[in-house]
Amino acid sequence: MSRRPREAGRPAPGRRRPLPLWPVALAIAVRLVAWLLIPTSRFASDEDSYYQVSTALLRDGHQDLFWPPVTGWLLAALRTVLGTDSIAVLRLAWIAMDVGCVLLVRTLAARVALAVWPDDLSRGSQLVLLATVGYALYLPAISHAQFATSEVPALLQVLGTLALVTRVGAGTGSFVAGGILAGLLVLTRPSLLPLVVMLPAATVAVRRPVAVRHAMVFVTVATLIVSAHVYLNWRAAGELTISTNSAYNFYIGNRDLYAEDLNLFNPRATPGQIEFRRQQWSGELALPTASPAEFQAMAWTWIGEHPIVFARRALGRLARVFVPKTDVLEMLGGEVGAGITAPRTLALLVATNAQWTVVLFGGLLGLCHLRRRSPELGWPFAATIVGSLALCLIAISKPRYSFVFDPLLLIGAVLFLMAPQVAMTSLGKTERWSLAAITAFILWGWAAFLVFSITSRAAL
Repeated sequence: MSRRPREAGRPAPGRRRPLPLWPVALAIAVRLVAWLLIPTSRFASDEDSYYQVSTALLRDGHQDLFWPPVTGWLLAALRTVLGTDSIAVLRLAWIAMDVGCVLLVRTLAARVALAVWPDDLSRGSQLVLLATVGYALYLPAISHAQFATSEVPALLQVLGTLALVTRVGAGTGSFVAGGILAGLLVLTRPSLLPLVVMLPAATVAVRRPVAVRHAMVFVTVATLIVSAHVYLNWRAAGELTISTNSAYNFYIGNRDLYAEDLNLFNPRATPGQIEFRRQQWSGELALPTASPAEFQAMAWTWIGEHPIVFARRALGRLARVFVPKTDVLEMLGGEVGAGITAPRTLALLVATNAQWTVVLFGGLLGLCHLRRRSPELGWPFAATIVGSLALCLIAISKPRYSFVFDPLLLIGAVLFLMAPQVAMTSLGKTERWSLAAITAFILWGWAAFLVFSITSRAAL
């Protein structure tokens, strides 16, 4: 029997080219160069706190309930296994974890390519290559990989969970492993708790009825892990909590002074916010102390008394996740150390936010196209984004909190840029109007953030 001739330029089925490794090598090289340039004489962001948590764990066997446990456990384990307390050496483990994120981005991009262009392996390989190189050179990712904080371990777990539950033919074992990762993810960053429900729900939406059983397994395993930790905290300290930090964030976002309040309707910084920033920079700031139950009670009381302000703050918190990124300045010594008007500071901010603009807006268009072409991937990707935002609306939010879904937007941006006309024509009228509204909201947030940033610093 004769075979239909293969189309010119397309590889024969089953003869896939191996994905090149040089983008992974590029990611390693770029991160190591940054690691060599960043001094080890200072900690960044919450790095010092996690390091002290690991110190207390090693010295006293005591878990500090204020911070989620996994990052402290990881640091303590590395200090024991490697036999060193050097933060420089420990940061190399974070670079190694981020290399794992690079490989998972490549895996997810390959699935997107196969779903969108199943018969065009050349174009699919190009998408994988561009997405991997894009993440390798993405400045926020490079910055996160330099410091021993919770972002990189959490991202590794999110991408790993997505890789497990979106695998073609994923069975019970994949969902058990995904549930384990999701449970540990919550113990790494409790704000990502909604993903325990939203990710399996997204798989049910596109793969029912068999996925219902898998989803129940996923949720059960994750819930058991989180519940076991909460129970141990209750036995040890009488606190039914994952970490006091969660209740603390809930409180500082819902009281009379919310220092990071982005008021979209009146974005000028208030005198209270300016004074808070002055005290924070000068080291004079006194932090409130209370039990988790007391923090939660005070926050709920304030919300009950100010429901309209709470709703307005929730809108600003949502916008704040998508505003221009500034956390990359940690690589230069933080906002105070770098000097906000220094040439290298401005260059880093411009380069970072040029990348972010392409990733954000291109990613939204690309993921809408992906949802139409492959709901099996599009819905879990969308669920990751929505689930990552949910608890930000009621507590606090920062521009860096998009780290959870930045790689997914990056893959979407590459998909869109490779075939913009096809992606645009695939969108329905409702999607076009929805994207227009989302874009207008994001730009509104950017304008408000610029006013807030200038006015909160100009008076110092």
